[in-house]
Amino acid sequence: MINQRIPKPIRPILENYVLLTNKELPDLIGGFYIVGSIALDGFNEQYSDIDFVAVLNRKANQADIEQLAIIHKSIEKDLPTWKLSGCYIQTRDLGHFENEIAPHPYYHDGKFHEKGYFEINPITWWTMKNHGIAVTGQEPAELPFTVDWNLLIARMKDNLNSYWVSWTNRIDGFLAMLSDWGIQWTVLGVLRQYYTFRENSITTKTNAGEYALACLPSHWHSIIQEAINIREGKKKSLYRSKVSRMMTAVKFLRYVIQKSNAEFQ
Repeated sequence: MINQRIPKPIRPILENYVLLTNKELPDLIGGFYIVGSIALDGFNEQYSDIDFVAVLNRKANQADIEQLAIIHKSIEKDLPTWKLSGCYIQTRDLGHFENEIAPHPYYHDGKFHEKGYFEINPITWWTMKNHGIAVTGQEPAELPFTVDWNLLIARMKDNLNSYWVSWTNRIDGFLAMLSDWGIQWTVLGVLRQYYTFRENSITTKTNAGEYALACLPSHWHSIIQEAINIREGKKKSLYRSKVSRMMTAVKFLRYVIQKSNAEFQ
């Protein structure tokens, strides 16, 4: 029986996945876990992927990898609305990072990759351990790994000052922020980190935006609300010009990054 925390629209995809993997690869997958926004009760019909971590009983061989690729392709063809996105790892890899484990198979953006690294980070592990949804396998809280919160914060701070800073000085970043997708991704993405630094917890993009409306100066509220509206599927913009909106978003990212660095040493 499918876990009742899983939103009804995506249950057919997961039921199909379990059916196909049990049939074609019955001894491979020991547990299949939902992480990301769905695990945080923030499923968004327009923007959410079905983020997962699959824990394998054994190392996947070439035949396994080819069969997994076929399964993913079949599911995406039959049920294309939402996309599965995640990694296939060993139990011993849980809670570890890229420099500590071997490359692993993963599926993202409609492509199956035989080996590499995907979403191997403290946020994935924290979400999995504390809020993960077991589609198959033991409960996430019982899995044999722990999450070092101080390490999570340190890595998040590094991410803030590399990945998120890069959005404020790259031409392709500015171009992306001319789109609705770019506005909701950047504004709410950086606010998720601000929320974590301030509250020592992790939340969804929309919740982080609503939180920021209550604690950041009012002159930023329009860009925050714009990002929330986009994510919630509201079409009418609060801005007359996409260029003006983009410029405000860049200034906002710089503000949140500076504020985070100043306040949360």
